[in-house]
Amino acid sequence: MTNKNINKTKSYGQFCPVARAAEIVATRWTPVLLRELIAGSTKFNDLRNGVPLMSPSLLSKRLSELEEVGVITKKKPEKGRGWEYFITDSGKELWPMVETLGIWGQKFILSEFQKHELDPTLLMWDIQRRVDCEMFPINGCFTAHFTLRGAPAERAVWWLVIKDRKVDLCIHNPGHETNLYVDACLKPLTDVWMGHMDINRAIRTKDLILNGEIKYIKSFSQWFLLSPFAEYSTRS
Repeated sequence: MTNKNINKTKSYGQFCPVARAAEIVATRWTPVLLRELIAGSTKFNDLRNGVPLMSPSLLSKRLSELEEVGVITKKKPEKGRGWEYFITDSGKELWPMVETLGIWGQKFILSEFQKHELDPTLLMWDIQRRVDCEMFPINGCFTAHFTLRGAPAERAVWWLVIKDRKVDLCIHNPGHETNLYVDACLKPLTDVWMGHMDINRAIRTKDLILNGEIKYIKSFSQWFLLSPFAEYSTRS
């Protein structure tokens, strides 16, 4: 890994390894982009789902910067156009830093989520990555219809499709039979996801309403796994 291409105006001008590493990984958006790459996102549009407020041009720039220093590598996909981005071994070693940053934020940033922090796209993108597919048949299709009260109209309705234990997230109706309807207020569902609110409490207050096949209603709290940082929450 090298940081020889770091612009002098953006350099801390120090030989300290903390300073030199920060020049690479502490620029705006880079820590959350690393979170997405380490989580397994490889396609440009998938990365955008994880950082939806990041402009495409800045995303391209940050990916190029991370490639230059050996944190990621890019390859042509077997099908389709564009590139796929893969975290390298040196990039994977950044996971403890990203994880520790998330745990610290979960434990010590105690203020309530502000309205501008409630992102339905990021929430649903995170949810689809944390479904326990072992709870579903190997062969078969399950569809959950999510309605997020309080979200912008164009991002208020989602479909989570689990087919042959693979999860897809759709913003348009995939045309499958719906097995479960999830009607939830955006903020309480975010609080549940982050471990700030007990799921049963959300159901009692009707901030989370489940309708559909009884077996999926009963097993919801088992396959809906919550954020990996939820266990570090100091609130409930």
